[in-house]
Amino acid sequence: MKAKILCSLALLAVFFGFMAVMVAISETDAQEIRDSVLRFHIVADSDSEYDQQNKMSVRDGIAQLCSEMFYSAQTKEQAMYRAEENSEEIAEKAEEILASRGCDDEVTVTVRKRFFPTRYYDGVSLPAGVYDTVDVQIGSASGQNFWCVMFPDICIGVSDSKDNKEKMSDVLTGDALDMATQSDSPRVKFKFAIVEIFENIKNFFLKN
Repeated sequence: MKAKILCSLALLAVFFGFMAVMVAISETDAQEIRDSVLRFHIVADSDSEYDQQNKMSVRDGIAQLCSEMFYSAQTKEQAMYRAEENSEEIAEKAEEILASRGCDDEVTVTVRKRFFPTRYYDGVSLPAGVYDTVDVQIGSASGQNFWCVMFPDICIGVSDSKDNKEKMSDVLTGDALDMATQSDSPRVKFKFAIVEIFENIKNFFLKN
């Protein structure tokens, strides 16, 4: 009996040791992704069809403006700096678009950290966690949101998974690039599942 207990404890130790290693490896790759991309997050005033259409019009206009602003940016940090320096201009552009649609909602633009669950966007997969984000709130910001990646730029024009993967390869390499662009791989799916569980638990305790 004692031998069985010791054997069981040894197996548990091996299992938890393996899981600890996988969490560390998966989190390292996930953090490289978080450190390399700048998210774009926009929240509509409400869930009405009109406000949701406003949101998408603002999305297109801001994405185009920021694409021009970030054209020569080589790193996420450079893109973040330009977004922060031009946040008022970005907000004014959004309000101009809304005004052209007969809406007088105010727009707030901030560059801040936000928690996101796992998200997929035309060939790109982003693991759960806290990301630097250009956060755009329209009016009361009580409607559905839209997100994409502002740096590297995969928000503009017709989205193409092959092109998006190439853009991600400009800022990521190795296992981190595989994690962001090969979501069908069983190994990558396993890593995403581990990160999702770990980050959701961490976010729960940070909020409480």
